[in-house]
Amino acid sequence: MRPAIDTTRPSPARMYDYFLGGKENYEVDRQAAQIVLEAAPEAKDVALVNRRFLVNAVRYATSRGIDQFLDVGSGLPTMQNVHEVAQAEIPGARTVYIDNDPSVLEHAEALIFGDPNTGYGEADLMTPAEIITHPVTQRLIDFSEPVAVMLVAALHFVPDSSDPAGIVKALMEQVPSGSMFIMSHVTTDAISPVVWERIQRQQLAVPLHLRPGVDIRRFFDGLDLIEPPGCVFLEEWAPGAVLPIDETAPLKLRCGVAVKP
Repeated sequence: MRPAIDTTRPSPARMYDYFLGGKENYEVDRQAAQIVLEAAPEAKDVALVNRRFLVNAVRYATSRGIDQFLDVGSGLPTMQNVHEVAQAEIPGARTVYIDNDPSVLEHAEALIFGDPNTGYGEADLMTPAEIITHPVTQRLIDFSEPVAVMLVAALHFVPDSSDPAGIVKALMEQVPSGSMFIMSHVTTDAISPVVWERIQRQQLAVPLHLRPGVDIRRFFDGLDLIEPPGCVFLEEWAPGAVLPIDETAPLKLRCGVAVKP
């Protein structure tokens, strides 16, 4: 039986939908999102830039011939979803969305209805083995061919005690050489002291685990990070280049794309 949607607790997926201007959220999500915005008003703009990175990274992966995408912690469907971007470049590209939020399932199923190359699996980021063995993953992903594994704005919800680097390693061990890892993560680098103090003071309903760039860079250990741009701020990322950005922005995410050797 499908678990009921809990409308009494905020959902990271629905909060992200709110930041992006979506309507698939509840009052509890909007209240939690407003607390985030009080600490960091630019969080809404960051969400939009993060979506742009996702789109550009998917297009880059397809340019290298990758036509399989495993989007872990995918969140609610919104504009320019992974499967839409990938299929615009490679018709027939296959995508599996993974999330543990029941509210995502209903909307995801409606979005992908009638698309045999796209599926949604309900599984937890904390249990990578269940993601790989999920029937939807096994049906759509051919693990003998390169896969783009995506953890976009997901790992900053994972505390150090849950070994986020181990999660990345476990997922990447299951994909062959030539596969790609696409990631973004909120960072303490260049964060405004005022914003940092506000984030620490606020009791966020969905805790964020901000990390310095040196720690985020370690998620790419054992992989060939695409350089340039390397592990850079979201606004800087472009294939083969580092774009100029506003250094004074008070809150940033770091991101990167890497290839499994």
